Amino acid sequence: MRSLCYLLFALVLSSCQETDTSVAEPQISFAKEVRPHAYYVEQAELWWEEVQRDTTSEMAWYHYYRACRNAQGTADWKEDFVLESPALRLGRDIVPLMERAIPNSFIYYFVSGSTGGVDANENLLKAYELNPDFTPIHGPMVTYAVGTDDGDLRKVVNANWNAADEMNPGLLAYAEDVLASVEPHGILLTQHDNDSYPAWMLQDVKGYRSDVWVINIDFLLMESYRDMVFDSLGIPPLALNEIDVDEYRENWTNVVQHLLANPPKGRPVHIAMTVSDEWYSGFEDRLSAVGLTYLLNGSEDHVRLRNAELWEKQFEWSRMTMEYPTYSNEANRKLIFQNYQIPLQWKLEHTEEHVEYAKTLELLKH
Repeated sequence: MRSLCYLLFALVLSSCQETDTSVAEPQISFAKEVRPHAYYVEQAELWWEEVQRDTTSEMAWYHYYRACRNAQGTADWKEDFVLESPALRLGRDIVPLMERAIPNSFIYYFVSGSTGGVDANENLLKAYELNPDFTPIHGPMVTYAVGTDDGDLRKVVNANWNAADEMNPGLLAYAEDVLASVEPHGILLTQHDNDSYPAWMLQDVKGYRSDVWVINIDFLLMESYRDMVFDSLGIPPLALNEIDVDEYRENWTNVVQHLLANPPKGRPVHIAMTVSDEWYSGFEDRLSAVGLTYLLNGSEDHVRLRNAELWEKQFEWSRMTMEYPTYSNEANRKLIFQNYQIPLQWKLEHTEEHVEYAKTLELLKH
């Protein structure tokens, strides 16, 4: 009987050990690998425990910050996400803790420079000087270069990023087709990391379609950048309402619709299909699908001829359903590659190879 009790106790203990698998895991941006929001909350708690064990560990601080950042991002960037756990903090609240624990360190400069806005740019540059090969710093540095209109720096950073071979080939292939869809010297509006950084890299590293001005609409919420862009394009200035960090949507709509209502002369405006249609609601009748973009004010004949040229000569149909194992964000991969449904539908209607393209189209729908 006693042996049976010991056996049952051992089984229960083993079961508990098997189910309690929560460990602090290295964190990467949710733009690359999305996990459930609850996972990031738990990881923030676990990494906070690691920080408490060793307050001088730079990487523990980094992964804690990254987990909190991912948790906020998967909570639609609302600041009240911190109410879900005592371990959750905003980036600006983590920085002072880092400054006390790991002052003058690479991670302190990197995180403070990434979260402190324009006033913290000096710290981001210090971090880049200390460790330009730290992969997570490439995105923020390209962001800084774009926001300050420093094309030379953007090229240097993108060259380093490309050398790291970290950019997903599927995203680069998609970005190539998006850029190809834009008229010469056109404007391309993008919205996300995954539809902006690959395009900038192709322009800077490959010299591909450098005539296109890729404008991420997030940047247009920054007054200095917006003023620079609108002044350069001859667009009337736009004063935004005070931006509540929990209410970006209204101002995304404001900047996009202001630009569409005042299109620059001589520079065709395209919207990437990855941009939420919420931001250009009301302009649908003035937009036409051209390749993997929507062209503003395009004539019917021009759109038809342009699509025929793109869909017959530019797009590599074989790569539309390719699997890219290094791209772990499957939801975003499907969202992006499903945009090929429009050109594939056209091919289906204009080719004798009905079966081949019908199968491909069906794959993209799932």
